[in-house]
Amino acid sequence: MRINRERLWTRLQSLGGVGSDPQGGVSRFAWTPEYREACRILMGWMEEAGLTVRMDGVGNILGRMEGKHDLPAILTGSHFDTVPNGGRFDGMAGVMAALELLTTLHESGYIPERPIEMVAFVNEEASQFLGGTFGSKAMCGVLPSDYTRTCLHRYTGQPLREAMLEFDMNLDPDHIEKSRINPCDYLAFLELHIEQGKYLLNQDLPLAVITSVAGIRQFYITLKGVSAHAGGMAMEDRHDTLMAAAAIACEVERLALCSGSNTRGTVGYIQSHPAEHNIIADESVIPVDYREDDDAIWADYYDKLIHFVEEECAKRGLEYTIRTTIDLRPAHCHPQLIKIMEEEAASLEIPHTQMVSYPCHDSVNFERIMPMGMIFLRSSNGGLSHCPQEYTTPEDMEAGTNLLLNTILKLSKTENLD
Repeated sequence: MRINRERLWTRLQSLGGVGSDPQGGVSRFAWTPEYREACRILMGWMEEAGLTVRMDGVGNILGRMEGKHDLPAILTGSHFDTVPNGGRFDGMAGVMAALELLTTLHESGYIPERPIEMVAFVNEEASQFLGGTFGSKAMCGVLPSDYTRTCLHRYTGQPLREAMLEFDMNLDPDHIEKSRINPCDYLAFLELHIEQGKYLLNQDLPLAVITSVAGIRQFYITLKGVSAHAGGMAMEDRHDTLMAAAAIACEVERLALCSGSNTRGTVGYIQSHPAEHNIIADESVIPVDYREDDDAIWADYYDKLIHFVEEECAKRGLEYTIRTTIDLRPAHCHPQLIKIMEEEAASLEIPHTQMVSYPCHDSVNFERIMPMGMIFLRSSNGGLSHCPQEYTTPEDMEAGTNLLLNTILKLSKTENLD
């Protein structure tokens, strides 16, 4: 059984363009009018595919195809929102692949052994309401009950609760716990996603079977010192936060390069006050992002960096605080799912490899509660993503969706995963 490449591509381009912005990209943020328009189109197509369709209380869209037997279902999908001025493939590729394989099964009259569900997660990118992977967190039950009241729009300060009510699709922001699923109702979760890098492009391969998703920590280190005159204050008498921030930023890179792994460590900017040419900075903020798939290295990186921060502050007479926004340990794909995907890729004669995902995905949350697997598709335009130039070819979309379909068909006949 094979999917319809033309239909998949046409729908992906059409729906992926909802929220197009003047800069040439797509800005489709969760709980906005553009997002609502896209939801209604998707839900209509899901109904045409014979699915039982619903939107949960936070905005995740789910569609279910019943199987021959009342067994735990297979869940597949990805996120439906974009970054500012993003592309048409990030997240959307996995949603549309899930819809296409279910549409193919519906058209053929095929009834799987067990139920199959697709999901379009809300607010994975968290472009306006920060935190990341919101929809899958809600489904996995890891959000605090007051989250919609305490999470604020990054620019306007609007509480998330208000945005969800204004979305006008019968959401229930006061009871996000109702979105939590029972892991016993599912056999596994599978996510197809674009790579967002150049590894597959450099290897000249259309796709990869993922082995792990790197853990990610994002946090802000705020240093407090004393402002003083750049000429008047002697070097030994200064409490200069910017110099400490610069040293910490260099240490973020050094720790990544010396970890013995492929750790990513990033400082995107340093924000200092008062930001004047001739005044010593009395406050500096360093945003740190690091990613690693080895559990021990991931934990050790943080400990080593904070030890360095403490030493810098002691040396310069500074105080520091840390505010963490993302703290997700590494997630490891289920060995049996990796094996099945490898076998099905070989049977379909699709050249492929294995790799680690360093970008974070909704799959990370599902790994905590059920077996999880991932497929990456080649990012063809120089590995670019999170920009209008993001691109994956129709041929690679077809190959990945056929692999997802065959993997799910094989899984539907599998009694359980060890």
